[in-house]
Amino acid sequence: MHFNIKRYFCGVSKRRIWLLLILFPPMFYIFASAGYTDRFSIKQNISISKDLPFALTAGPSGLKPIKEIVIHPENFFLNNYAVRKLYTKLYVGKAVYRTDGQFRNLLETIKNTMSIETPSEDIAIIAYNGKDKAIGQTLVNYYVNRLIEKGKEGLLRSKYKESSFKLPVLMGSMEINEHRALWRAERLVPLVLITLISLIGVLMILAVLEWYDPSFKSERQVAQYLGLPILGSLPDLNKISAALNSKRER
Repeated sequence: MHFNIKRYFCGVSKRRIWLLLILFPPMFYIFASAGYTDRFSIKQNISISKDLPFALTAGPSGLKPIKEIVIHPENFFLNNYAVRKLYTKLYVGKAVYRTDGQFRNLLETIKNTMSIETPSEDIAIIAYNGKDKAIGQTLVNYYVNRLIEKGKEGLLRSKYKESSFKLPVLMGSMEINEHRALWRAERLVPLVLITLISLIGVLMILAVLEWYDPSFKSERQVAQYLGLPILGSLPDLNKISAALNSKRER
């Protein structure tokens, strides 16, 4: 057993140039991932009036100006009724249970990817930044329509219902941008797995090559093959010469 292990490592050392093959699959994965679109930013501009009250919930306290929505976006995006309505739209015919894994995933997606901002007093932007283009378009479209509806509802419920507030309206079409990156943190685990598989694969190939190598590996193998005792052997003169040259250079 000890001889076979020693033989294997000697074989690996002799063919160490083959170890470079380990790097090819990880490098291919990195560059292939870099050329793949894995992030999308989707946004829609909305023309608004800065003091227009939006009816986020029932009752007078539920009327909020856009600046409060921007400060506390969770009250707009994660409103229980709004998320339930969105869930039934995405998964037609499926009952809504807050403990359901699919419902929790939807909540996490909304929480981590949706945002609202006001670059100026009369413009609001609802945006998505995430991995799924289709779900991003759905979310942006849904919350844009919700903001417009809540603006109309807020105007009707407020004391300003007879005023000349401008209702929210879309500005242009939805903007979609694609993003690529040479490296992202979530690629670390797949990269490690690919590297380990590559390492094991190359080591197995080297083991097969060494196993089928017909050359003698020790004096004992020569003695067994010839059926004669070994009285002596000559060392590897190349190694001795290299060692001597190394000492002289020092």
